[in-house]
Amino acid sequence: EIIVAHIEKCSMNQNGNSLKKLAPSGRISGLCFKKLNVTTPIHKIIVNRLARKVEVDSIVVPLPFSSQELSIEDSGSMYVITTPAGLIIKWSHLTGIIDIHFGFRFNLSSYTEGLCGICNEDPDDDLRMQNGTIITNMEDIGLFIESWEIEKSFEVTMRRPVRNCTEHDCSQCIDLLNRRIFIPCHDKVSPEDFCEKMWINYTYFWNYECDALSAYVALCNKFDICIQWRTPDYCSLSCPEGKEYQPCVRPCEARTCLNQWFYGHTSCLNLREDCVCKDGTILHRPHSTQCIPEKECACTDSEDQPRTAGEIWNGGIDECALYKCLENGSIIPIEPDCDEEPMPVCEREAEVVMGIIDKWTCCSKEVCGCDTTLCETTIPTCTNSQKLIVGHSPLSCCPQYKCDCDPLKCPSISTPECREDQFMIQVQQEEPCCFSPFCVCESCTKPVPLCHDGEFLTVDLNSTHFCCPQYYCVCEPNLCPMPLLNCAEDMNLVKENVSGQCCPTWHCEKDDVCVFQEVSVLNPGPSMIKYLEEDFCYTIECLEEKDNHTGFHTVNFTLVNCSKKCDVHQVYTPSPSDYDCCGTCKNVSCKFHMENGTSVVYAVGSTWHYNCTTYECVKTDEGAIILNYTMVCPPFNETECKMNEGIVKLYNEGCCKICKREERICQKVIIKSVIRKQDCMSQSPINVASCDGKCPSATIYNINIESHLRFCKCCRENGVRNLSVPLYCSGNGTEIMYTLQEPIDCTCQWN
Repeated sequence: EIIVAHIEKCSMNQNGNSLKKLAPSGRISGLCFKKLNVTTPIHKIIVNRLARKVEVDSIVVPLPFSSQELSIEDSGSMYVITTPAGLIIKWSHLTGIIDIHFGFRFNLSSYTEGLCGICNEDPDDDLRMQNGTIITNMEDIGLFIESWEIEKSFEVTMRRPVRNCTEHDCSQCIDLLNRRIFIPCHDKVSPEDFCEKMWINYTYFWNYECDALSAYVALCNKFDICIQWRTPDYCSLSCPEGKEYQPCVRPCEARTCLNQWFYGHTSCLNLREDCVCKDGTILHRPHSTQCIPEKECACTDSEDQPRTAGEIWNGGIDECALYKCLENGSIIPIEPDCDEEPMPVCEREAEVVMGIIDKWTCCSKEVCGCDTTLCETTIPTCTNSQKLIVGHSPLSCCPQYKCDCDPLKCPSISTPECREDQFMIQVQQEEPCCFSPFCVCESCTKPVPLCHDGEFLTVDLNSTHFCCPQYYCVCEPNLCPMPLLNCAEDMNLVKENVSGQCCPTWHCEKDDVCVFQEVSVLNPGPSMIKYLEEDFCYTIECLEEKDNHTGFHTVNFTLVNCSKKCDVHQVYTPSPSDYDCCGTCKNVSCKFHMENGTSVVYAVGSTWHYNCTTYECVKTDEGAIILNYTMVCPPFNETECKMNEGIVKLYNEGCCKICKREERICQKVIIKSVIRKQDCMSQSPINVASCDGKCPSATIYNINIESHLRFCKCCRENGVRNLSVPLYCSGNGTEIMYTLQEPIDCTCQWN
């Protein structure tokens, strides 16, 4: 027997576990069990939970169904499927949870495989892939799941849990579960264990607390602990019309019209959340979601609709056929009870009296109806760009005709490309219904500029084709007026250009120099030095700023103290230039600063080593300086050394690295490789054992034969065993088993 579950993305309006609820509101779509495919040696069953439909051998069958030890029931709250091999499958309508367990007919020696593992009481081989390979590393759990996939329409991310509440923050989850409503379950399902195993490793729960709490309550229900935690305003669960949500339901079978007289509370193993019919109503059929009053259970018509006692309805398809529901549940045909009605008065144009059969009472009656053959309406003639429109008036049965514009009949005219300064309008053509696009200019909003002295107005020749050409003013210095100022003898007429103005401004000012002690004259920028006694001197600088009192540039005086303090490895040297106030400190030895903040003074000619660099103190004309020489090591790949089982060693005073390899003794190693045989190959790398390592060899001189005897051992197999590998053949799409040999053990043996 084969059981295949069809998992699809849920729609936004699904109920139960397929509905993801935000806190406090909001929804997203998740994953749902939608179909179940069960294959037995005789039948192929497809159960569609959402459509509430069961197919056996591609034929929709009513429930309950039984054949050859196969039974399928719909209890109203879940599907219950019992297979010939003894498996019992319970599938909840609301939550979509599937419960598979063994019945009394199931033989524990039967071979099982798949996502549920192998039923042999040995958990070590439960992760066996479809090709026979057993997953031992949990990092490869995705390969196990993929090997049992039939087909895939979307990707699902799988990863191994790596977080714990010791190193990560679980306070949000702990606070949720420490609410008073969840305390009765703490002894059975610890909040700390749940948060570490479920919440912290599934980031989805971080944003959707309703789903996290729903998972916790489901575990509590396993211990028969009822928790009424949902409210209309918090994590509410919507039910179909006519049903209401109950947090703790135990009966497996719902009360229906079929079992209302002998209904017994058949209990399930655990509590569950479910939607049940409201008080005073009952489920019409197990396979239906319709809840009705118990009085409507009297009859069910041919369309599977409930009928109350005394109700009369038309059950005919092509003709009238009245039926009545009796108190005992019987349905009998009846004759229509018709009353004679007066003939109606028809007032609309072309309206006449017609006889019809009422589909509810099956009685014949006369009504007013339209007879268009009596109409005398004239149909107008439309132009080429018009179409005939037919309408109707509530005061007449005759159609009303008029011609309306049909844009599709207008000639095709290309749409022009309007410039940025244009917009498009529609201009009427010769046909009254047809219009053609036309580009027109927008109004010019930018005024023509007003030119000032020395400027004249001109137009940008590159803009003359636009709706609004660009005008601008051009500066012509020859058009500027001559200055009218007369300056004194000790002053000069100075022209000053003003930014954004075509013509300059004129004013009288003194020469652009600095006057020092009425003797020395300096231009703005240069400076001069005046020495004083001891270690002080003046620096006299001519600034760009003007002195308002003298009219000349301002003189700046700076007093400089030349009493510099040199470092321990330096001596003071006076300045040889007349333009510099002070001298400099010159190095007579070298001061070396180390990483720990200390320093050492080295004499000229000294050399020393520090951090794989050689340093030397050298004398130059400018003083002593430090030269450094970095030690160069040959290229070294530490990762490759460790991969080849080498050991990293240091040399050259610990600055360079070298790889030392130790010989490895003969041993069995595992190599992953893809097996190929003509056009057949394994679908994933296969672990194949091989022999690798060093073995002893020697040459010994034998004096008796006066020759050397050579001894040599090889690393080779010590017994072999067969390994069968499935190969997929691309030529014909088949799978074959290929057998190869691998060593049981490896030792050094004589060649």
